[in-house]
Amino acid sequence: MRVRRGGRDHGTISIFVALSVSSVLLFTGIVLDCGGRLNALERVDALAEEAARVAGQQIDRTAMLENRGLLIDTKAGYQAANVYLQPYGLTAEPPDPANPPPADAASITVVVTTDYRTTMLGLFDTPTLPVRGIGTATPVAGNQKAGGA
Repeated sequence: MRVRRGGRDHGTISIFVALSVSSVLLFTGIVLDCGGRLNALERVDALAEEAARVAGQQIDRTAMLENRGLLIDTKAGYQAANVYLQPYGLTAEPPDPANPPPADAASITVVVTTDYRTTMLGLFDTPTLPVRGIGTATPVAGNQKAGGA
């Protein structure tokens, strides 16, 4: 039996290994970074909910005294939400910054946006993934159930 050297298959194992390793790295990166992004999304969503609760406590006293109901002073609400989020390096925004909410509203929605820094996907030119959390709060009187029911 004679072994041929320098045939057409020379180096094909190296190409196969290189492609396999890069595919495994990409798959591992997707799994790790998507799991990390989900964790960051959960955290930012919770922070947005808490910021909305803080914002929802900024009751418009004038509207309440004029018997117009429990309305939120939205300007003071977003300021309070930003104070709450400041230690986390985040800011609160309305859902549509181009159309700000009215000065007083029955509920307030807070949007918190940040980026998740990837660990493995950075190798594939994806250094960050966007993360957005949304929270809404509506004030209720002492004799009402939460949720407006």
